[in-house]
Amino acid sequence: MSVSRHQVLGAYRNLLKAQKLTFKGDWATLAAAREKTYTEFNLKRSETDETKIKEQLHLAEQVASLLRHNLAQAVQVDGNKNLYSLKLNEEHELGDNETLRQASKLRRLKNQQAGGQPSTGGGCGSPSCCSGH
Repeated sequence: MSVSRHQVLGAYRNLLKAQKLTFKGDWATLAAAREKTYTEFNLKRSETDETKIKEQLHLAEQVASLLRHNLAQAVQVDGNKNLYSLKLNEEHELGDNETLRQASKLRRLKNQQAGGQPSTGGGCGSPSCCSGH
């Protein structure tokens, strides 16, 4: 099945809507995101290889999903430079980090089986970040 102009424009609009939702009220970031989206789509305007076009459309879908579900704005609370609040919406994924804990345990086990030193860090690899215990 060939890729239609309608599909490409739909992916473009989907990205713009995700940006509008995620960066609401942050006009500078919203403008930069829109400019980047326009530039990237315009650079690939003359692409004719359907496989490459489908890959780019898939990438656009992934970026829009990431913007909608995983990226949140942090805004200062009452001008306090040390206190921020996250602006979440109903589409944000709110997990318990269990997948990070499981990945950390698996990495430690593999490292021990390979004869390496056991890791004492958190799920992301940083000892000062999340706890792997």
